[in-house]
Amino acid sequence: MATKRVKVKKLNVPRIIVILLVIYILGYLCYYIYSSPVHHYEITGNTFVSDADILRAAELQDYPSFISLSFKSKEKKIEELDLVKKAKLSYGWHFTIKISIEENIPVFVKKSNNKIVLADGTEIENNNNIIGIPTLLNETPREQLNLLATNLAKVKTGILYAVNEIEYSPSYNSSNNKVIDDNRFLLYMNDKNTVYITAKRADVLNHYLNVIATNQIVGNGTFYLDGDENRYSYIEDKSNGAPRPVPTTQPVVTDPNVDDGVAVRD
Repeated sequence: MATKRVKVKKLNVPRIIVILLVIYILGYLCYYIYSSPVHHYEITGNTFVSDADILRAAELQDYPSFISLSFKSKEKKIEELDLVKKAKLSYGWHFTIKISIEENIPVFVKKSNNKIVLADGTEIENNNNIIGIPTLLNETPREQLNLLATNLAKVKTGILYAVNEIEYSPSYNSSNNKVIDDNRFLLYMNDKNTVYITAKRADVLNHYLNVIATNQIVGNGTFYLDGDENRYSYIEDKSNGAPRPVPTTQPVVTDPNVDDGVAVRD
């Protein structure tokens, strides 16, 4: 009886080496990515909050491991900052972490308690680190204050900083003393003009400089921008620099027969 010869397969050493090498490289890459720290932070959307404050709040100042970050927890920590409304983290190339910030914009200082009012109506301590924003001079109902804050936040920064002081100044009908507009405010501008706006449409203040430029207004006076964005009134100041009245909470009484919807210059 013939004996069968069993063919023994030889190990394919080169193939095994290649497989082991691939496993090693993949393992090294995984370890390298996991253990490598963040190389760079790209922070956008912040004006009033510094990059350092954002990184400190999120405990990212020590450049932790790139891949091991918990974005949700970091976002919550950043959103605990007074001036941050929303934070969003994402990965970028070359071990970069992108941080997108939506700020809770400071819009004015409340003189009665020297606190800063933010876009959502929140009041925070005034540490004198935010300069240039206007001052609300007199007491204002909370509803009107919040409405003003929300809509002033929509005003361009350059225009908002052109406002020096704000006075709550609701208008009343002179014949029956009924409220015409309890959302009305009077703004004292840095250029010595005064401007009436309504809190519901405070963002119409964005048209302030356009109104001046389009109508070539060179003197000082009072603008009535408490209508719609396409209609306004302007009355030239002829007081020869007389001091303005002291702000109070008393209403401004207006004549119901006067149409403030037409451009006027005396």
